[in-house]
Amino acid sequence: MEQLLTIMKDYTAIVVACVAASVSIVSLVWSTRLNEGRDRRKVLWERELNRFSELEDTAGRLVEDLLSFNIRTEQERSEALEKLHVLRGATGRFLRYPKIAAALREINHSAGWYIAKDMKHETKTEFEEARNDVSSSFSKLIVAIDETLKNASNRL
Repeated sequence: MEQLLTIMKDYTAIVVACVAASVSIVSLVWSTRLNEGRDRRKVLWERELNRFSELEDTAGRLVEDLLSFNIRTEQERSEALEKLHVLRGATGRFLRYPKIAAALREINHSAGWYIAKDMKHETKTEFEEARNDVSSSFSKLIVAIDETLKNASNRL
């Protein structure tokens, strides 16, 4: 009987050790998976923040060039058109965010019109209207980016 108890204790110790090892392995696998998911979301979020930052920077430089009369030479004009082309391409990349895509379309339209006219507005009011269109469309883009960033951090 005593021998049976000793054998049972040994088996119990082995079973308990196996259960503990199994729980430890499952815990390690589970925490690794959770951390990988969290790290992946963090990397995606950082990439998304970089995209928003680049978009805001490009749009800001374009608007500043337009409003400070920095498109006088052919080179400056081609640089402004290149920035406008980048913003047009960004519209497709940001279709996931409808407010940003709409704001980009608006800024493309107003900046494109402003460049096409190239300060050859008929009246001062037409010139002021064109400047205000560019400024307000940029402001709408900034508001759309801020709203999207505020809401996107909850999603990711």
